[in-house]
Parts: sequence; C-alpha cells; structure tokens
Amino acid sequence: MSTVGIITDTIACLPGEKIKQYNIGIVPVALNINGKPYLDQVDITPADFWKIFPTMKELTTGAPPIGIYLEVFEKASKSTNNIVCTFVSKNLSAIFETAVQAKELFKKDYPNVNIEIIDSKTAAGAQAFIVLEMAKAAEAGKSLAEVAKVGEEMTHRVKFFCAMDTLKYLIKSGRAPKTAYMGELFQIKPIIGMVDESGIVQNIGRARGKRAAMKKLVDLIKDYADINKPLHVFVHFTDNIEDGEILKKMVTDQYKCAELYMTDYTPVMSGHTGPVFTVAFYS
Repeated sequence: MSTVGIITDTIACLPGEKIKQYNIGIVPVALNINGKPYLDQVDITPADFWKIFPTMKELTTGAPPIGIYLEVFEKASKSTNNIVCTFVSKNLSAIFETAVQAKELFKKDYPNVNIEIIDSKTAAGAQAFIVLEMAKAAEAGKSLAEVAKVGEEMTHRVKFFCAMDTLKYLIKSGRAPKTAYMGELFQIKPIIGMVDESGIVQNIGRARGKRAAMKKLVDLIKDYADINKPLHVFVHFTDNIEDGEILKKMVTDQYKCAELYMTDYTPVMSGHTGPVFTVAFYS
C-alpha cells in the first residue's frame, strides 16, 4: 500500500485502469450546460457530452463545491495521513484555489492529515503524467516530501499541444491566446499548447486541414523533447476515436515510446474547445 495518497481532478483525463491501480482520488469538475448542472465524469461522460453538444447554447465550468473536495480528502485519509494533490493550472481555473480553501477546512477536523497541493501549471495528459509519476513514487514507498518533489520536478518536463477544429469555443471561454482572434477571423487554425511554466495557453504553430495539423503536432514534439530518449506520450481525442488512433500511430511511427496512453477528452475540456485532438509528452 502506498504511504502517500494522490489526488487530482477530472481534467487530467487519466485512464480508468491507472486510477484504480494507484487508488488515485479524483475531484470531478463542475459543469453547467444549457442551465443544467453536472459533475464531470460523474453525471456526464464524454459520450453523453457529444450527444448534447449539437444543442449546447450555454456552458460554464468551475470548481465543484468545497464539500466534494472534503469527501475526496476524507476517503484518501482512511488509508494514509499524507496526501499530495495536483490540479489543472491555477491560471486556468479556480479549482486550485478552492482546493486550498478545502484543505484549510479539512485540517480543522483532521489535524493529523498532511496535505500538499501542487500547481501542475498545465492540463490534460501533461497533468496526468505528473499524477502518474507521483503515484509511482508513492507506491515505491517515498515520503510525502519526496512525492511532492517528484510532482514539482515533473511540472518542468511535461508539454501539451492541442490542434483545434475551431477556436470559437476557446475564445468564448476567455482562455484563448490573444492572437487566436485574428486566426479565427481568417480561418487559420493555430496549434495551441502549454510548453513553459506560465500555466497559460500559448500559440505554438499553425496548420491547414486535419491531417496537416496532426503532422504538425507530431513534428513539434522533437522541438520540445529529447527524442534520443524514449518518450512518454498521451493522445486525446474528442468526438472521433479514429482521430486518436491515427495520431497515436503517427507518434509511434516517428518516435520510440516508453509508454503511450490514449483517452478521450473529458467533457469539461471539450466544452471549451469543441472537437480537437491533442498530445502531451515528456522525455
């Protein structure tokens, strides 16, 4: 049994088998679609979301109620007094700050439980890799401080790219890079991502057409990773699993991978992006 419990949010898009293997606590992000509230991956699955998507007129997302965090903290505390959490970049969401508030409340009733909260400074598969490396360290018997250090070090290594079908959803959410407005106007489809420690979305490149965008995503990996070492890669898809399979094959055809996961984008992310395909990686 791990000596340190690991907690993250649904934005990490973790494979279900890894959540189970490492007993990772998951905080579901809150959504409101057309006036109806949901908890990500609890009340709504990716398949459910894409059925609703054609009729989606309004969408908001945010941190779930503090009580949800407290429930996840309490569940983890039943098997350990040491917990490390990492959530989506605090520059993109209130999830991190709400977690800090929840921690302070939790400590009043559970003063002997130690909770460390790390800003992932990223999202999706890049965030997932931080979680997985911390989980591996915890399973290996590392201390709270050691597991937290692994997480902090991983924030400097992981990268995340996303190719958009359209930027109108990201622009509407207020999370698009400033140059995205001009790109959408002229139907130029930039590739966005999170590749430094700013914790914000940036323009990485551009491409015309789906296949060209896929190739660009894969080619860009070599500019941000040491490809002489095996790569660790996450591929995400949204409304079309075939996009994920194609992108996955393009990655394996070009690079040697130590591990490669493919999961669908969680509804809370898809609501802000619309149809996309993404890669997250580190070497």
